[in-house]
Amino acid sequence: MIYNNNNCHEQWEMGITATQAIIFAAISHLRQAEQRDPLSQVWFQEWLKKTPSLHTIKTKPITRAGIMTHTEKNLKTFFVNYQNALSKYNIDKAKYIYNMDEFGVRIGCPAGEVVIVPTEVKELYILSLENRQSVTIIEAICADGRPPPPPVIICPREKNMESWIHENLTGAEVITVSPTGYTNENIALAWLTHFIKHVRAGPNKHWRILLLDGHSSHQQNDFIIKCHENHIVSFQFPSHMTHVL
Repeated sequence: MIYNNNNCHEQWEMGITATQAIIFAAISHLRQAEQRDPLSQVWFQEWLKKTPSLHTIKTKPITRAGIMTHTEKNLKTFFVNYQNALSKYNIDKAKYIYNMDEFGVRIGCPAGEVVIVPTEVKELYILSLENRQSVTIIEAICADGRPPPPPVIICPREKNMESWIHENLTGAEVITVSPTGYTNENIALAWLTHFIKHVRAGPNKHWRILLLDGHSSHQQNDFIIKCHENHIVSFQFPSHMTHVL
């Protein structure tokens, strides 16, 4: 079974809370794969009561100011847990270490360029379009510096338009849409499938570790289970610390 006592502790160490919904979904997924009857919530609650090493607690919200008070001790703890995860899954080569992130890009926002002007000119401004729309690019890099998997590009629309496809794209990129132009749970799962394909991960392949932030789409049941099934350890950075780590 994917989720036992050790796995719940592992999820906690990695910063991804093992909610009741995640555990129940994992057990149900395994039973479905074995073509066994689905379980009831009553059975699950009884199982939880009969497992003395586990219990439920209620998380407490914390202000952004509180989150930002990370100390050197917190960071050392993160790296200890990270090293423990690498050791546990025998991840001893940089080619098995990946980091993914989403990045927003303004549409129609020109970049600065070097120009030649008279010496009395100290500053020169160019017209910037008032377009405030942005696209999101989901990218992943490997610690050994190999060419990265093609990105997933999220456009702020209801459907794809052929005119968006620029000639400098390779064709391996995935172009998708969302009303906001930002990622969501469905897009995160689509990206994960894309990532698994391009890094050749799978249930019979060597374990990889995927470093990511705490976006809610990375904590959904299906994302975590799909990672585990394909021998990917999803390891979360502490809140608001990706810019440091």
